[in-house]
Amino acid sequence: MYEGRLVRLRAFDNGDLMHCLAYSNDYEVMRGASGAILYPSTVDDEARAMGQNTSYTSGEYQFAIETLSDRRFIGKCGFTRVNWKNRLGELAILIGEKECRGKGFGADAIETLCRFGFEEMNLHKIKAVVFGFNVPALRCYEKCGFQREGLLKQEMYREGKYHDVVVLGLIRPTEE
Repeated sequence: MYEGRLVRLRAFDNGDLMHCLAYSNDYEVMRGASGAILYPSTVDDEARAMGQNTSYTSGEYQFAIETLSDRRFIGKCGFTRVNWKNRLGELAILIGEKECRGKGFGADAIETLCRFGFEEMNLHKIKAVVFGFNVPALRCYEKCGFQREGLLKQEMYREGKYHDVVVLGLIRPTEE
């Protein structure tokens, strides 16, 4: 529905369910994407989560990410929280297909989602929260114009120790 240079952001369909389940149950994929306890998901869990991502949702706006070249589902992205009063959206992205990482798909999805956020949702600012150890994600957001705004020391516990969390922000280009 919304196209970038390399990806299309579209609604989820039934064919995405098993891919999402595989991503959710892959520790390497989820360790840098979720601050929750990494516990296995069931088909019903994923179906319920996908069922909540509809055009009638008022709090989250999630998209499936597919490649433009072969229309292959490679991940998901969206706004996990929207503060309408302050016109602030919190962005999250997951490229689940490991061979698609580091090839520009994530950056293109972020830029396309930000364009949607600014032009369609009329957001003023978009923020992202990234675990300090997720250096590829930090580089990707910064490549897309996000700036580091804060560091939350020892905010997240993973693999037996505490890690910092980096808060990044992008203000609507026309409103700076």
